[in-house]
Amino acid sequence: MKNMKQVIKEAAFGLGIETIGITGKTDYSYLEDFLLCRKVKNIDCEFEEQNINKRLNAENLFPKCKSIIAIGVPYGEGYKIPSFSEKGLLSVSSYGEDYHKTVSFLLNKLAREIMRYVDFEYISCVDTTFLIDKEICKNADLGNYGKNSLLINENKGSFINLGYLLTDIETDGDAISEDDICGSCNICVRSCPNNAIFEKGGIDPKRCVSYLTQTKNYIPLDYREKMGRQIYGCDICQVVCPKNKGVLDKNSSEDYSVLAVDLEEIIAISNKDFFNKYGHTAGAWRGRNIWKRNALISIGNLKIDSMFQRVKAELQNPSEMIKIYAAWSLLKLKKNFANDILYSSLKYENDIVKDEYLKLMEAKL
Repeated sequence: MKNMKQVIKEAAFGLGIETIGITGKTDYSYLEDFLLCRKVKNIDCEFEEQNINKRLNAENLFPKCKSIIAIGVPYGEGYKIPSFSEKGLLSVSSYGEDYHKTVSFLLNKLAREIMRYVDFEYISCVDTTFLIDKEICKNADLGNYGKNSLLINENKGSFINLGYLLTDIETDGDAISEDDICGSCNICVRSCPNNAIFEKGGIDPKRCVSYLTQTKNYIPLDYREKMGRQIYGCDICQVVCPKNKGVLDKNSSEDYSVLAVDLEEIIAISNKDFFNKYGHTAGAWRGRNIWKRNALISIGNLKIDSMFQRVKAELQNPSEMIKIYAAWSLLKLKKNFANDILYSSLKYENDIVKDEYLKLMEAKL
């Protein structure tokens, strides 16, 4: 007679899900001090649920929760960072169909398969709830935290999209491995463009380039150059990680060159065309204007002088955000010409934009 844990694992394997774990732990109150400390140190971010207590128990989302079935869906096999010199770059997490949809589809398929053996209730989750996804998946023994704060699976590395089912099934959980997965390795710490990874592990998300490409908050001047040509996300700490070598060295027929995007197109694209072309990707949720802001930063960083006039035209954009990043980009391209243009524009701008132009003209860019 198969036990419930065996039924769940075999159902997953039958669907091609190789990375699966189960946990009965639903209470995460042991993380309260850690989360409060992050908030006090101002190293939390706006994408997190601000009510810490809400995050500390899976029963706050699903009161009947007895066990959690977590899965890891691999991606990025054979990935090499596209090398086009004058294009922006999307993270490999935005390759193909939005993983939120594909992982959610797989979770629901798994739930239906398990229902052949037991009737149960569940909620499927793919990093859009207030819960602490990585901690849940760690408790289900999908992996352990790397120094870059990502969950690293011993066999699949960190290129795995995480998802889980909160269920009312009573079953045994998997034993958790507490092995230090990084040891003395600090390659990701040394490779991070904006020094976001702490030497002993952990991350300041507000320095992380992936975060910077997504935030709607003001990006400090000294962080912008560190963003390079990133339009959405950043893969550097994963690409350099030795635990991902087996994944990245695999032969693949995938065409990752589509992750290199035309910067002029991103500057000019309409909302409708943006969602028609990029709406299926995981990165599209942040919207056209954030991508456009990041494209302006990329143009400045890549020194694409031929786009000076195109960037200058964005000083007429009704968005204050677009104006101030266009101004920064112009100064990176041709400082003397840009100074004259911005100075002559001061009398037409409101105090917010005017103050930013003056700050930029005085800065050592």
